[in-house]
Amino acid sequence: MIQKSFTCHCEHSEAISSPRSPAYAEVGLRAGRPQSRASSRRRFFLNFAAIIALLLFSCAEPVDSTLPTGPQVPSIDSDATISIVTWNIENFPQQGTRTTDRVELILDSLNADFYCLQEIQDKGALEDIVDQLDQYSVIISDETSFMHLAIVYKQDSFLPIFTENIYASNDYNFASRPPLLVSFLYEYGGSEQMLNLINVHMKCCNDGVERRHQASILLNDYLSNKMAWGDSNFVIPGDWNDDIYDADESGQYSFEAFLNDSDNFRFVTDSLAATKASRNASYPSYGSFIDNILISRSLFDEERQSSISTIRLDEVFGDYSSVVSDHRPVVWSFRPR
Repeated sequence: MIQKSFTCHCEHSEAISSPRSPAYAEVGLRAGRPQSRASSRRRFFLNFAAIIALLLFSCAEPVDSTLPTGPQVPSIDSDATISIVTWNIENFPQQGTRTTDRVELILDSLNADFYCLQEIQDKGALEDIVDQLDQYSVIISDETSFMHLAIVYKQDSFLPIFTENIYASNDYNFASRPPLLVSFLYEYGGSEQMLNLINVHMKCCNDGVERRHQASILLNDYLSNKMAWGDSNFVIPGDWNDDIYDADESGQYSFEAFLNDSDNFRFVTDSLAATKASRNASYPSYGSFIDNILISRSLFDEERQSSISTIRLDEVFGDYSSVVSDHRPVVWSFRPR
């Protein structure tokens, strides 16, 4: 919420922008010949009375300042679009209630339709947050060994009708974090539509390249089979733990299964990743873009008129990396057709 501060516009004086930054006047006696003790005392009281009068009577009634006194989290809510956020909340909640209070503020302020979250260590802490946010509900993976996956969604707009932990019995290449699929039904333009979200958290680090590679092959096979049977509108957000591009010029790519299948799949984060700019990085400490969003071909038309952005919460909260996460959220917004 926006906190209010007050600005007092005083003639011949600087504005007082907030109660925490008052303007101070320095008052001194003129240098000159010595004066009597009574005269000095009289001058002191006159000066003191003048200062009090200036502070009490020289300003009009306080008015609202246009300058916020606290951090501002942007809202990405829109009735015309569906917004999907992927966000790794590092070892949630890494700082206990400091983290949960901050995450609750961020989820409520961003007001997205969906949050695909990774690294949920304490399921109960996340459920407590969602309980405080009346418009949301949450589905948390029940087959993950640790670092659970969760999908938070607006319950009045989207109805979950199917849930699956993909490759739960074959999760080695997914680092014991099988992808979480939730199929949602929603109404748009007077007709019911389906949206299939698959939240992923791939194996990390350089020694995980081959496992990410194999996991991508498995996931591509799963999706291709589903699409062959008529399923569509797949969105796969998550911490993919690797750049789409060969950032270290090693010649190794983790996601060839999708990059080489461009007729059927596309990373909507491609344009952000291609900039290689630190301001767009989803993992700013390394300047890399590893939190990606993949879509299936049925959403290619929507992608042409969509928007993708990195939410730089570390520019809003100075202690973001130590209290909340080492990842920035990434949001994709699109207009259904």
